[in-house]
Amino acid sequence: MAESVINKLPSQVVSDAEKISYDYGLKVAQAIESEWFDNNNGGVRFNSQQNDFHKLRLYARGEQSVQKYKDELSINGDLSYLNLDWKPVPIISKFVDIVVNGMTERNYDIKVFSQDPYGVAKRTEYMESMLRDMKAKEFDAAAKENFNMDFRENDPETLPETEEELELHMQLTYKQATEIAEEQAINVLLEGNKYELTRKRLYYDLAVLGIAAVKTNFNNSEGVTVDYVDPARMVWSYTESPYFEDVYYVGEVKTIPINELVKQFPHLSNEDLEEIQQASLSQAHRYNTHRREKDKNQIDVLYFNYKTFMNEVYKLKETGSGGEKAIEKDDTFNPPTDKVGGYAKLSTQIECLYEGALILGTEKLLQWEMAENMMRPKSDYTKVKMNYNIVAPRMYQGKIESIVGRITGFADMIQLTHLKIQQVMSRMVPDGVYLDAMV
Repeated sequence: MAESVINKLPSQVVSDAEKISYDYGLKVAQAIESEWFDNNNGGVRFNSQQNDFHKLRLYARGEQSVQKYKDELSINGDLSYLNLDWKPVPIISKFVDIVVNGMTERNYDIKVFSQDPYGVAKRTEYMESMLRDMKAKEFDAAAKENFNMDFRENDPETLPETEEELELHMQLTYKQATEIAEEQAINVLLEGNKYELTRKRLYYDLAVLGIAAVKTNFNNSEGVTVDYVDPARMVWSYTESPYFEDVYYVGEVKTIPINELVKQFPHLSNEDLEEIQQASLSQAHRYNTHRREKDKNQIDVLYFNYKTFMNEVYKLKETGSGGEKAIEKDDTFNPPTDKVGGYAKLSTQIECLYEGALILGTEKLLQWEMAENMMRPKSDYTKVKMNYNIVAPRMYQGKIESIVGRITGFADMIQLTHLKIQQVMSRMVPDGVYLDAMV
């Protein structure tokens, strides 16, 4: 990251009240915009990434530019002597389809196992009853036959013969009602988001671009949503992890119509919308390199997540009965020293997530607020996960590598060979024969 960008990033060692302020959010958004869209920082990084991904996608479709082949075969730029079919041979598209279809066929089923104490106790109780029936199988059968008394707790038809079979039975067959309900809920959620279609797009991006991403979100009308994210329109802080675990900001550029913008941010006035429209049109060349024509009714918005930390502070006060009472305070609280009684301060730092939305090319920050629904991995209250889930398996030192990127050289050689063969065949004209038909 350029030094100028680092200097523009606001310090995270400030109070929580300052972090949630509009000015702080605007500084964060402008620093991100400067890193990815400012020509003063080694070129427009966003456009460079977009061009690279666009080139890979064209190769994967067999629609790459033929200008390099013309430059290779032309004589001082003259193509008048060449009568060739310049259409690219679709070499890579076949291999991409094979790879993507192979990944798609690796289906999986959602399996849920309860980990709470009640669920574990219920599972243990069921397994112990199965063990008792297995060990007393002969005794139970004799009691049933001779005395017509059934001491068995489980169905003898499904009773395992050995402990190995019991272990498989517990893994494959036994299900609690809560586990079945949870599996159904997850499957319904994925089906409602058409995740099967999204998954195919992710596999295609992994094969072609070497990176894939989705965004999870929650709202009151739709519940949990899982949306596809185009990696060519994404921004993120520098990372060398293929799973983007250590990024502290990540976002995407979305092109949305004005009516959708008003729906998302109803506080905007007509004057604000007119100002946003003019600014977006004037800055469109910086982040719309592959759009055929700029629609004046569409606005480019940078949605981003910013990870920082917050202080949880409590005032501990001794009660008259000798106990302690915890009262939540802000991070500027200091225990009073001039009051009678025991006062203490209890504080801890936890990661938190802020969500923002910036109109690119302007200083209009539409959203800056602490995320209402934060994902905490493995019940670790001090950690937080981004709304974006990204993976780039072949990443090395921040550089992304893909299957298509590794074989474009071979595709170019095959295309040049194809053109050379055409050129040779055009020159293989037999010597003419002159026949005088006159007697």
